[in-house]
Amino acid sequence: MQQRVTLLDVARHAGVSASTASRALSNDGSVKDRTAERVKTSANALNYHPNIIARQLSGGESDLMCLMVPSLTGQTLSRFYYASLIAGAEETAHRHGLHLIIKNKKETDDFFELVDQNRIGGVLLRVGHNQTLEQTYIRRLRKAKTPFVIIGKPFSPRREPAIHIDIVGGARALAHHFAEQGYQKILFISGPKRNSDSNDRYYGFRIGLAERGYRENQLLFAQGDYTPESGYRAAEEHIRPDEIDAVFAATDHSALGVLTYCASRGISVPRHVAVAGYDDQDYAAYTWPPLTTVRQPVQELGRHAMEQLINVMRSTTKREDTMILAPSVVIRESTLRNSPGARIPRKPPE
Repeated sequence: MQQRVTLLDVARHAGVSASTASRALSNDGSVKDRTAERVKTSANALNYHPNIIARQLSGGESDLMCLMVPSLTGQTLSRFYYASLIAGAEETAHRHGLHLIIKNKKETDDFFELVDQNRIGGVLLRVGHNQTLEQTYIRRLRKAKTPFVIIGKPFSPRREPAIHIDIVGGARALAHHFAEQGYQKILFISGPKRNSDSNDRYYGFRIGLAERGYRENQLLFAQGDYTPESGYRAAEEHIRPDEIDAVFAATDHSALGVLTYCASRGISVPRHVAVAGYDDQDYAAYTWPPLTTVRQPVQELGRHAMEQLINVMRSTTKREDTMILAPSVVIRESTLRNSPGARIPRKPPE
């Protein structure tokens, strides 16, 4: 199938910028006649048809909102998260008579084409995965004067409107629960390297343990990647009799791998090893034993992010608001020493 010709293709063919090509095709009088003619000739030669997905509201403002997310290919865990985020944002956009499209970061050229054509009224930008690319997005949005809100903890010293969940606080509260249960040697299984959410969970958990008097050598670190496989591998490598008595996996997916390993080796949870995750996926209450985890208000995050974006669009002054939503620890049997599965003490299998 032939690939769709984009505005960027026309701009390259005519030897101009995408914004100049867009203005030329819109009959903007600021473009010189010779340049406009060259752009139109290129558009005809390439059989270019402009994208008319967005209509313009009064004042030239588009009713089309865009949520920019990472590529979700093969990331089952991320699909759970982003399904909730999209649902919240879409519900709020619809209530305000707006439309929402989803773009992932593999569609950069298409996204910038929409921005350069002024077809996007506002952008929700999920950050925390690739700072270099995300900084490029922010610079382009500023240059185009397109309103945007950052979803995730801002990494730039320049203040921008943003919203995020207190990931550090959630992990800190979970550490306090582990301390209350008396666990002494804890394994942390991380997400991918340089993933800011995973790093925040590790940081918050360490803070929480330190606040309860734990020493650094009571927390062991294992590299993971948010998958059940990485949780299984980390458990296989590190769980030994009388060495590890609790595991905090950076996601429920990784915790699921730990539970599977323990079940396959006859290791009782939480009698021999307690296990907790993060995210409170739909299945977390139905594992055996039910999984202690940290619930993130992701759908509310989507709703508030869209509300914040609409406020930025309507404001006559630059807004730098940052909203922080609180997660909550959901305590279930997988970490409770007094749960039915933890009452009969016996030595775990060698």
